[in-house]
Amino acid sequence: MKKLKFMRIIAGILMSAVVLTGCSNSSSQSSTDKSTTEAKTIVIGTGNAFKPYCYLDDSGNLSGYEIEVLKEINKKLPQYKFEFNQLEFKNILLSLEANKVDVGAHQFEKNPEREAKYLFGTESYTTFILRITVGKNRTDINSLKDLEGKKVQVSAGSNDAYTLEQYNKEHNNAINLVYSSDDPATTIKNIEDGRIDAFISIKRIVDSYNQTYGDKLKTVGDPIASSNTYYVFRKDDTQLQADFDKALKELKDDGTLAKISIKVLGGDYTTNE
Repeated sequence: MKKLKFMRIIAGILMSAVVLTGCSNSSSQSSTDKSTTEAKTIVIGTGNAFKPYCYLDDSGNLSGYEIEVLKEINKKLPQYKFEFNQLEFKNILLSLEANKVDVGAHQFEKNPEREAKYLFGTESYTTFILRITVGKNRTDINSLKDLEGKKVQVSAGSNDAYTLEQYNKEHNNAINLVYSSDDPATTIKNIEDGRIDAFISIKRIVDSYNQTYGDKLKTVGDPIASSNTYYVFRKDDTQLQADFDKALKELKDDGTLAKISIKVLGGDYTTNE
């Protein structure tokens, strides 16, 4: 009887060990599965005052072309979870450099200074044709030459600022650049009041301003620069860049990018204007 009782005890101990081992393996496997499937958070640096690209809608939600495209990209990249950090335009690339955001998304165009510091995507997602913008009744400005001696508003760090800065380097600072991040309503008021003579924009944005604020502006002359826009990354984030490029190409190929452009911007501005 004692021997039988002893054997039962041993069997119970062995059974408990098997159960515990199974639980341990199950817990370990569950933990492993979770770690391998958990999406990595990617912080997107964008703005909230550049309608129709990135702005706050009537409910205070971040909206616009940038946001809709990024949401579609995120669907293609389930290994990432996108979070949006709303910043002033001039601070986005600085935040990228400081590791506060992982991607710059604010219709960034390439220029040598930016390319020296940051990694640009290889797939563009909007076309930009820069034009001189003046008041509706202005007739004396039709070219860069006509801007000499005039006050032209630009946003610090923007490609329009870079374009005019390069002109000034070759023309003894002939254009008086006024650096400002004023909202559209203030910019238009500055045009009307003569505080500035012109600013640089693209026709589709000027058209939207005229629809919103009254028919007060016009673009003049030939384009002063033509370019595309890209997402911007840190130099060593080559995998993230490659993933974005792959997803963006798929959105181009299946027509999704063009559909978003037509819906939000009023036309397909993904390949030409």
